[in-house]
Amino acid sequence: MSRDDRRQAILAAVMPLLIAKGSAVTTAEIAEAAGIAEGTIFRAFTDKAALIRAAVEVTIDAGPTRDALEAIDPDLPLKAQLTAAARILADRFERITALMEILRTLPHPERGHHPGSRQFVTDSIATVSAALTSVFENHRDALTVEPSRAAAALRGLIFASTHPMMSPEEKLTTDEVVSILLDGVTGRPA
Repeated sequence: MSRDDRRQAILAAVMPLLIAKGSAVTTAEIAEAAGIAEGTIFRAFTDKAALIRAAVEVTIDAGPTRDALEAIDPDLPLKAQLTAAARILADRFERITALMEILRTLPHPERGHHPGSRQFVTDSIATVSAALTSVFENHRDALTVEPSRAAAALRGLIFASTHPMMSPEEKLTTDEVVSILLDGVTGRPA
């Protein structure tokens, strides 16, 4: 197995562990989940912090989210498309939030200060926004706002409803988010 393939396999195994256990996950647990010897981790990553940073980068990468949004059946009704999109976005935001919290706990002084990281995040946001705008574009005639504004509204509602500072009873479900977006809170024109 190549070094890159090994890194990808380790990252795939570590993601659920990081979300469940945070930075308290041990390299022994990571190795067990990946089905490898613990030392193999350190041949792929310099240390656990490097592994966590790589996991954050993989999670922020917009490619899988873009692909999932583009795979939504364009023949579905708008509400069904938006419900699927809302679930994709909610999952993404929850993973990113969980991993960013872990990143803050790293003892390394260089954490969060990687060359190009701001641009990587900006590009990722733009990619997701463009894919989501395309979902709305298919229904332009039914919208009262530009597709890009509708996409921004959906992203904002999903972000707010998945924010870790929201208490569980205050969080909106994806169905509630879509209903509020499409119908408003009164269900009739203002």
